[in-house]
Amino acid sequence: MTFNYGRMTSTADRMIERFGVAGTLRRRTTTGPAYDPTEGSPVNHACRFVVSDYSATEIDGTRVLATDKKVMLAKGSLTVEPRLSDLLVDPASSSYKIVAINPLQPGPDIVMWELQVRR
Repeated sequence: MTFNYGRMTSTADRMIERFGVAGTLRRRTTTGPAYDPTEGSPVNHACRFVVSDYSATEIDGTRVLATDKKVMLAKGSLTVEPRLSDLLVDPASSSYKIVAINPLQPGPDIVMWELQVRR
């Protein structure tokens, strides 16, 4: 018997759609040859996410700082996977640097991503 991970993904997307915010995943691009790249204009990918604080037991002062945020990023219609070089931009135009990416992937498909972000 196989488990239907598509239902789990759609449930996660629906919950993040309901309780989350619309933002963008901003990816920097480069142009030119690999030996001399120049920074191109960034590409924005629309996404939905929920931002929360880390609990006191999760903050260790080294890997997780008190000012870090935990983000649940919906897979939804996002056509790219997040990278450490991407920025997450919220509706107030505040940008967060992605520090860690943990995909929630209990089976063959990614359901959503848990990101650790920092200003």
